[in-house]
Parts: sequence; structure tokens; C-alpha cells
Amino acid sequence: MGKKQKCPEFENHERWLVSYADMLTLLFAVFVVLFALKEGGEPQIQRTAGSMQESFNTPMEDIPVDRRNGPSEQGYGVFEHFRGNQVRPPLVEKFPTQQEPVKIIDEEMAKVKTMLEERLYGPKAYSDPKNVGNARIIDVSRTSKGFRLRLLARHFYNPGEVTVRPQARKELDQVTIILRGLGRKVTVEGHTDSIPPKGNVSNWEISALRATHIVRYMISQHRFPQMLLSAAGFADTRPIAHNGTEAGRRLNRRVEIHVHYDSVFDQNKPPEPP
Repeated sequence: MGKKQKCPEFENHERWLVSYADMLTLLFAVFVVLFALKEGGEPQIQRTAGSMQESFNTPMEDIPVDRRNGPSEQGYGVFEHFRGNQVRPPLVEKFPTQQEPVKIIDEEMAKVKTMLEERLYGPKAYSDPKNVGNARIIDVSRTSKGFRLRLLARHFYNPGEVTVRPQARKELDQVTIILRGLGRKVTVEGHTDSIPPKGNVSNWEISALRATHIVRYMISQHRFPQMLLSAAGFADTRPIAHNGTEAGRRLNRRVEIHVHYDSVFDQNKPPEPP
């Protein structure tokens, strides 16, 4: 009596169609949701975002009040203090607010501007429409994490020299007194144009020596705290104007004093997860 023959197993070569169909279904659902959000406008988008946050148990208290949009039903409420099944504060602040540090910087920058106006500038220090290029000798502007004072080298230095002209020390004195009153970290940066200087020195040396001379002057003449000061030279690597014209080169020959607010931003950073 012979052995019983087994029926050959059926092998489905079209199993990939199931996964493919599932993927198409999900894509279709995604596009339907996106279309519905587009038609519903901003309020509908906010409500949907809040619902998704609740669905994944991500507490909306991570988002500071000034970054929240819309009424309270948009995602924070019953799940506000939950992660999974545990009640605990969030380990990481996902959206730390930058409003307070920015406010501090803007207020202190405005204060510095006002004091410079009062102590240094008269009518002749402003740009004169009849004398193109006669810019202010000190300009104050905002940076990403602080502000800077830009000193035009043609007023503070003789060509090729690294020490501040005696006639310009009164302006440097006032700048130092004002910045010392802030108590912030300060970096003095030297910048040059692209024309090589005469003699055996390079633009790198000139930019670095000008910056370090100002730092030394601030310490020796005004007892500026040394731990708050640093110096750097960048030669012609960071131009603010085109070096192909004399007007551009005059602007590139400058000293920048950067006031840093890292400590203010660090206070607003989320704590490191354990």
C-alpha cells in the first residue's frame, strides 16, 4: 500500500496586495484629513492638534501660555497632567518661551542707546544728507542672543595702528562705563578690510591687537571685571559691505562689542532629562 500523497500547499504570490491596499487606505485617510483641515481653517487645525495631543497623552502644559492658541478645549484639560498612566510633571519643556529673555535684551539695548544719545551724540553725529557716508561712529543693533555696538575704525584708530586715538578715548570711556553697569559678558571683536597692511603685520594681527587693546583699556582704566571680557580678531573674514569699494572698506574696518545674554537664555532652558 503506497504512501498517501499530500496535497501541494497553495502559495499566494499576491500577499503584497494586502499591505499595499492598507497603505493606500491610510494615505487616502491622511489626505481626507488634510483637506478637511484646509477647509476648516485655523480654528479647525488648532482643535485637531489639541485632540491629537490628548490622544497621545502629551501634556499641553509643556507649551507656555504665550504660545497657546484658542480656548481651553483645544487639547489641555483632563489629560493635562498625565503621561501614560502616571501623574507627574513633564521631564522636558518642549516649547520653552523666549518672550522674557527677548524682553530683557530689548529693554537693556534701548537703555544703552538712550545713554549713548545723551552722552555722545549731537546733531553732527547723525547721518548728513548732504554728506553721504558720514555715518554715526557707534551703531547699536540686535543680535540673535544679545546686541552689539559697532565702532567705526576710522574714528577710533589711525591707519595701521592698533591703539585707540587719544581723541576717541572719551567715546570709549562712555561705552565702557555704560556696559560695565549692565554686568553682562562682553566680547570685543576686531575686523578689517581685505587690503593687506604695510609692514610685517597681517590683518589677522591688526584685528586681534585692536580687540585686545580695548579689552586691556577697559580693565586698566575702568576696572571692568576681567571674567566678563574676551577678545577675538577676524581680519577680513566677516565683511558687512563689499570690499571692492572704498566706502565698503571703510565700513568693514570696525570693532564690534558684543553683549551676551547666555545666562538669561540658560535660565529658560528645559531641565536635562535624568
